[in-house]
Amino acid sequence: MKNAIIFDLDGTLWEGIESTYQSANFIANKYNLKEITKDTICSGFGLNKEESSKLYFPEMELKDSSRLIDEIAKINIENLKNNGGTIYPHVKDVLTQLVEKYDLYIVSNTAETDYIKAFLYTADVNNLFKDYIAVGGIGITKADAIKRIINKNNIEKAVYVGDTIADYEAAKNSNINFIQAKYGFGNNLNTLYSINEITELTDVSEEVFKYI
Repeated sequence: MKNAIIFDLDGTLWEGIESTYQSANFIANKYNLKEITKDTICSGFGLNKEESSKLYFPEMELKDSSRLIDEIAKINIENLKNNGGTIYPHVKDVLTQLVEKYDLYIVSNTAETDYIKAFLYTADVNNLFKDYIAVGGIGITKADAIKRIINKNNIEKAVYVGDTIADYEAAKNSNINFIQAKYGFGNNLNTLYSINEITELTDVSEEVFKYI
């Protein structure tokens, strides 16, 4: 049985700032709402659907803002399918190396499985991942989703790679080690393990699993 590396998506493997910005403001314009800034977009990566709804549309009732988030997500997925997001340098090369030693998974806060698929196909890494969960679409916490991946796939040892405090807390609440992608959207968390670019992940993962 291989050890497992479970990845966050936005801010860890790719970023979709421009696509999300265009999609969000298409909906904002449709309903004559104020512009959603790129700063807001960046702050929203890693949040769940309810948190994103409150961030994007703070003056609206949650049921209404959640509906708009769904509309944004639908348009954004189509944009990403057609144009892709910005995949971080060397992602495919590193994942191809890692899969020789580890089973790979994704747990993302996105509400749509198709969002994860858009990454897998545009990055040409679909065959490298054994399983994935879009947390926002099933109404559980990211920690619970990580545990679900672990239990479903009979994983003995795992590490979670993400970029934000929410990712760190999810790993902590899942009782697994965490590696911070410091190039992502989060602040420096001063975690025990971190990477400044994804090419460092091969060596850091090896170090982590020595002590699990």
